[in-house]
Amino acid sequence: MKWSGNWQKLFLQQKIPSKINAWVSERLNQNIPFLLFFPSIRVMEQVLPLFQRLSPELSIVHSRHPDRKEKVMALRNGLVPGLLTTTILERGVTIERLEVAVIGAEHEVFSDSALVQIAGRVGRSFANPSGTVTFFHYGKSEAMAEAVHHIQMMNKNAMKRGLLDE
Repeated sequence: MKWSGNWQKLFLQQKIPSKINAWVSERLNQNIPFLLFFPSIRVMEQVLPLFQRLSPELSIVHSRHPDRKEKVMALRNGLVPGLLTTTILERGVTIERLEVAVIGAEHEVFSDSALVQIAGRVGRSFANPSGTVTFFHYGKSEAMAEAVHHIQMMNKNAMKRGLLDE
């Protein structure tokens, strides 16, 4: 969990919060594919031009987007560095070396189960079983705390069963 300040206010001022900017820039520089989850299509569409200043190839995916499958394939194939998305991609996506951030993780749309599912997009390959999941917030929610606890417990159980290395 990383506090990002009043991300909504900063976006309205046409600024990316510094911690989010640093997270995205680091992945771009290291050529690590990523998903940025947003609480709404409206916010995501408004901020896309800001993120495209960091990389013009960044794009969006949401439930009403006609080319969503093609966009996910482009990320999987390394043709785009990352996607801005909604919870539509919280399940069923496996991309090598993928890392994930949730913008506004305190928002009510991000239940504890949704956050756990989102985190489950990371480390889904045998060759690359690790990666980062970052919950950017302007105040921790109970759902965030429960999701982190749930993930830690699942990892602890997997470690005991010999399914994870340290």
